[in-house]
Amino acid sequence: MKILVVDDSEAFRKLMIELLVRAGFHDVIEAENFDQGLEKFKVERPKISFVDMILPGKSGVDLTKAILLVDPKATVIAMSSIINKKMIRNSLETGAKDFLLKPTNEIALSSVLQMWSD
Repeated sequence: MKILVVDDSEAFRKLMIELLVRAGFHDVIEAENFDQGLEKFKVERPKISFVDMILPGKSGVDLTKAILLVDPKATVIAMSSIINKKMIRNSLETGAKDFLLKPTNEIALSSVLQMWSD
């Protein structure tokens, strides 16, 4: 199963990839901003896209909207290190399936993957 990780922090992308590989997901692609994320989504068509809500330029909410225009059935998991109820609500109302608090751990990530990887 192909997974996309979009986050402007290279360190966090590497951590996510490491956690995903440990969980048995080896087909992971990464992007650091809106433009790269949307392009990689269009080309690669991942089953799950983990999208940071705070990206340089256009936001993760904007990317979620754009991904869902390309594929209305896409599974987008919103992520942020900031606990902001308005941001969480906005991301879910936009179409994200779930929200993952950063930094994450194997237990939280496994729970999200178990729910949305079928």
